[in-house]
Amino acid sequence: MNNLFALTARELKSLWYSPVLYVVGAIFLLLQGLVFWLLILLLIDPRVDPSWTMAQFFFGGSFFYWFAILIIAPLLTMRTFSEEKRTGSIEFLLTAPVTDMQVVLSKFLGAWAAYIVLWAATAAYFLVLRMLTPFDWGPVLTGYLGTWLLGGALIAVGVLASSLTRNQVIAAMLSFVAVLVLFSVGILDVFVKDPEASKLIQYCSFMEHLRAFSKGILDTRPIMFYLTFTGICLFLTQRVIANPRWRS
Repeated sequence: MNNLFALTARELKSLWYSPVLYVVGAIFLLLQGLVFWLLILLLIDPRVDPSWTMAQFFFGGSFFYWFAILIIAPLLTMRTFSEEKRTGSIEFLLTAPVTDMQVVLSKFLGAWAAYIVLWAATAAYFLVLRMLTPFDWGPVLTGYLGTWLLGGALIAVGVLASSLTRNQVIAAMLSFVAVLVLFSVGILDVFVKDPEASKLIQYCSFMEHLRAFSKGILDTRPIMFYLTFTGICLFLTQRVIANPRWRS
């Protein structure tokens, strides 16, 4: 466990010293702040359905949310393994007295922690909104939980993509395409007539699971879905870096 903490701290340090995180974070917070302001203007419009809440709009109810998710995960993970391969330090890391899974988990936890911090910073917008009008914090908190779980799954995809190449740009593109495909699964439901097949597609849809969180519903099924998918991706990453052919 001490090895995992040390490796994770190493990953966090490398992220905080990287200008990429600050550039991505600044753009992300400016974009989310603009979106939040636009959503406030939308919610005060009398033509909007009054049953909709800010949490439903902010967490998955707009294009900008999914765009941010689609971009952040590849950018945070593109250098996790590809940079180690490019510099040749991957061999020193994997021959150290640590397990392959500890290395994988440290890469994942470092990127996921940065992702969590970025989204946690947007809570300031809700605090400002609370000064102006009362609202239920339940959907907001579950919305953040769903966003962090979804992000964990996508970060795991990005780490897996980074383990497949030594080029950061290629790793980011692989992750971007993979995430885009995962988001597109739910669209297939439009072309399916069989009810059972439709239920299966909806269950496999990353976008569909988040809707329950944004409504304040805490269901174990989407939680297990995201955690299981994350675990599968991390296991595959461990198998990749354990193979000498993929290390180099």
